[in-house]
Amino acid sequence: MLTVYALQWKRLIKKPFLVLLFMGLTIMMVTVVAGSQGNQKTTVRAFSETLSSDQLDTLVNTLNEDENFHFEQMTREDIQEDIRMDRYGYGVNLDTENYRFLVGRESQTMAIVDQYLQQFYREKNTLAEVRADFPGSDLEANEVVKIQTNSLTELSGNITSMSVILGMTFYFSIYSILFLMLNLFEEKKSGTWNRLIFSPISKTQLYLGHLVFYVTIGFLQVLTLFIILSQLLSIEFTGNTPALLAITFSYILCIVSIGILLTALSRTVSMLQVIIPIVATAMAMLGGAFWPLQVVNNAFLEFAAELMPIKHAVYGMMETILQNRSFLESIQPISILLLMSVLFMGVGINLMERVSR
Repeated sequence: MLTVYALQWKRLIKKPFLVLLFMGLTIMMVTVVAGSQGNQKTTVRAFSETLSSDQLDTLVNTLNEDENFHFEQMTREDIQEDIRMDRYGYGVNLDTENYRFLVGRESQTMAIVDQYLQQFYREKNTLAEVRADFPGSDLEANEVVKIQTNSLTELSGNITSMSVILGMTFYFSIYSILFLMLNLFEEKKSGTWNRLIFSPISKTQLYLGHLVFYVTIGFLQVLTLFIILSQLLSIEFTGNTPALLAITFSYILCIVSIGILLTALSRTVSMLQVIIPIVATAMAMLGGAFWPLQVVNNAFLEFAAELMPIKHAVYGMMETILQNRSFLESIQPISILLLMSVLFMGVGINLMERVSR
């Protein structure tokens, strides 16, 4: 087994381009997709019919002190024209003591902006009334109780980034593993596989040598990408470590098993090279690696997602991380992935043996 295992490593060291390529593609895709979905400020177009230009500047600068909002000064005519052209849904008419919305259509962010402006003007007006009662005092608003909170936007951004990291990493690991297994197919077609079977190495050692190598490569690739991407995007994987490692291992083993099955079913290298992208992309799309499965309301697609290994890997990892599940609580996705591994590998090895005879 060790001889076969070492031989595969020598092959990889001579030609490491494939693994490095897919690792680079993973980093690039995750950085682009997760970076574009990071925390963004809510832009609000503001104007005033009563305030002077300097007063409006001061008010807008004060409103922009909140890092979640960006108020942009515009004229009423420009805002009306943009709303009419449906470039955005609303604008805000700011006054000294109040505000009014200029609305063209409903917008998801309008309620958040309304809540922020209500709080801002309430505090501003209360402070003005107190100053009027005590004209000789220098009064400022201070926080009596400081509460540390995580905004829903920030939490959602972290979850999105984490989901993208998991989905893209598992997706590209399929390519790395399956394309590396082309060597196994070439051995089978060239007759090298049959010669190895008749060599002093037992079949068990032969299969284990290949199996352990592909699982090791996939496992190391996934762990390396998790470390690199978590540092790039400042995302911490704080779940139960044994459970996370077990889910990752089970998923990689399942992908290797699928690779053995595809190798046994394919008749030519070209056929296998065509099948790999189709299988990888289909599993990722149906399994929720590209978008959350919550947006899917088709019963057939929901059933198909349950048959995809990447679905159980991604969502098992997410639940373990977000809910801090223990190993026993995460046993369901691990068991499903191991069951799929046994099924695919059993059928694949059986077909390999038939071809060999």
